[in-house]
Amino acid sequence: MNEYPLEPSKLGNELGNYFYQYRPAANFFVKDEDAAEFLQSQFSNELRPFESSRCSYGLWLNVKGKVVGDSIVLCEDANSFRVLSECSRGELLAAHMQRHIIADDVLIEHSDPGYIFELSANVLGALGLAAPQVGYFTQLKDGTLIKTIDNRYRLLISSSSERDAWIVKFNAIGCKDISEADFGLRRITAGIPLIPREIGSTDFPGEGELERGAISFTKGCYLGQEVVARMYSTGKAHRRLFVLEGNGTPPEIPLNLYNSDKKLVGELRSAYKNFDFWRGVAILKTKFATIGLELKNENMDAVVINPLRENYKNGSIL
Repeated sequence: MNEYPLEPSKLGNELGNYFYQYRPAANFFVKDEDAAEFLQSQFSNELRPFESSRCSYGLWLNVKGKVVGDSIVLCEDANSFRVLSECSRGELLAAHMQRHIIADDVLIEHSDPGYIFELSANVLGALGLAAPQVGYFTQLKDGTLIKTIDNRYRLLISSSSERDAWIVKFNAIGCKDISEADFGLRRITAGIPLIPREIGSTDFPGEGELERGAISFTKGCYLGQEVVARMYSTGKAHRRLFVLEGNGTPPEIPLNLYNSDKKLVGELRSAYKNFDFWRGVAILKTKFATIGLELKNENMDAVVINPLRENYKNGSIL
């Protein structure tokens, strides 16, 4: 096994501008006269004031305070909101909301998922695009440019023809398309968990340290809020996300992880190839997890490098 920690991927901003494209797992509308207050009562982050062009990143929790999924909520007007998520499935989020619509005048309308580009600020400058303020989005003639509190820029495109036109623009300024693995490595370096893959339905927000950026402690009540507040006030999450590294090809996930005493200490939730080794994220019991700890599963060895959120500052990835 190599010595640790190993250097992260050599792909970096110093080598030029990059973009990452994907189809969002959720892209639907919540509408009607009670939509604003209903969403405010369900979403973990602040949505007020309900003004056109505002957006907020946060979580959807169940009654036990565990993570159903995450999304950005975009306020298109006082009665219409778009729910957008990279990996949390739209059918699951919509069904979760539907269960809690009792006497509210709220309608859920699904739409084509479209496409999303994640961009660096340098790319916006090279294209002559003005960056929205944090927590706002700008409607372009051929897309929606979003800037959330974690300083990530997302460009939502509705059609494949518009997507292709944007790729031509990116190529013209020397902006390169990066893979899911390279984007995953950047995300890990930035200290951002992928929901619901790394923190999901069996986990509490505090186990992913999602109090930073995804939760409001001043907005008032929302579903799961009491559990979140209790864990935050006690500071006693018994599990935490850590970055792991191992040699060779990334293992299949999820994967149970054991220490040298054959004690089950956690689960590997993601893994990305990085040259001749891999880097990933695991949820581990904090009483066992230490930097440099070797973990095993059959023919796989890995080493704990650092807590995932240790490097989280402003969330910038590209």
